[in-house]
Amino acid sequence: MRPRVTIIIPTYNRAESVSRAIDSVLGQTHENLDILVVDDGSTDDTPQVLRRYDEEHRVRVIRLARNRGVTGAKNAGLANLSAETAYFGILDSDDALVPAAIDTIARVFESDDDRYSQVFAWGLDDASGALTGRMPYREGPVTYDDALAGRFGGDFWHLASARLLGGKRFDERASGAESSVWWPLLNERDGWLVRDVVLHVNTSGSDRVSAVQYSRSTATGRMWACHAGLAAVAEDLRQRYPRRYGDWLVELAKWAALAGERSRARAAAREGVRYARSRRSILMAVLVLLPSPLLRGIATWRANVGRAATEAPRDPGS
Repeated sequence: MRPRVTIIIPTYNRAESVSRAIDSVLGQTHENLDILVVDDGSTDDTPQVLRRYDEEHRVRVIRLARNRGVTGAKNAGLANLSAETAYFGILDSDDALVPAAIDTIARVFESDDDRYSQVFAWGLDDASGALTGRMPYREGPVTYDDALAGRFGGDFWHLASARLLGGKRFDERASGAESSVWWPLLNERDGWLVRDVVLHVNTSGSDRVSAVQYSRSTATGRMWACHAGLAAVAEDLRQRYPRRYGDWLVELAKWAALAGERSRARAAAREGVRYARSRRSILMAVLVLLPSPLLRGIATWRANVGRAATEAPRDPGS
């Protein structure tokens, strides 16, 4: 019997797409697997869609009484991993795995079970056809230093060792901030990147973390995402890559200012300028003094101007 793999699928109001994700896992060539679907308090037809899997023994549905957000739903999944789970992964509920995705990654773990904390593979953006991750090479080792330095970034899909996870959890105040769990795992044990594309990514949804939004609630989630990431690696980042540490603080200052957390924004901006003195960091140190509603208005205007410039038809003679 090959090691058990558990896939966590957090979902919220995705009645039209969640079956795509679940079916892509059920269709895997790796047979020793189970699926934890965490319904994060959906108010659409998602619960009815999930009832279609009541007779599927490999699918377990956890229904949260209230919406806890994507990181809260992921934590609920992590808390319900079975003792038999050797490796686990998290799949967004409108993405889909290729049939051999889990088998491809699991075989790397099985070749040397104690060597890697995580095994990564590539994702493909369905809309653009572009790879969603960044790495100088297509296949090879992934180290903690690769993550700190920014050599390894973007969106990859991966399985992680359940044994090494321990009590690590995501900050439920944050939108994203998965680095707060995955990077410390890399600090314990290296990862490996396989060359295969295993995930088809849907980037069209307006509810995705990557979507540009400037509401106060969204800014607050991004602020806590920056905070959680820094809390996990700040000292190592400051010592090894002070410029990146400063850039991260400037990003924290931006989202804190947009969220109305002015004292936090000013403190992060001052510290950011110390480590990453640039036009952007100095400008941010000034902007954080403005009222947050005005900042959100400026940010929204700039985003709309940038989108209009990108979408405008080009002069054929240019």
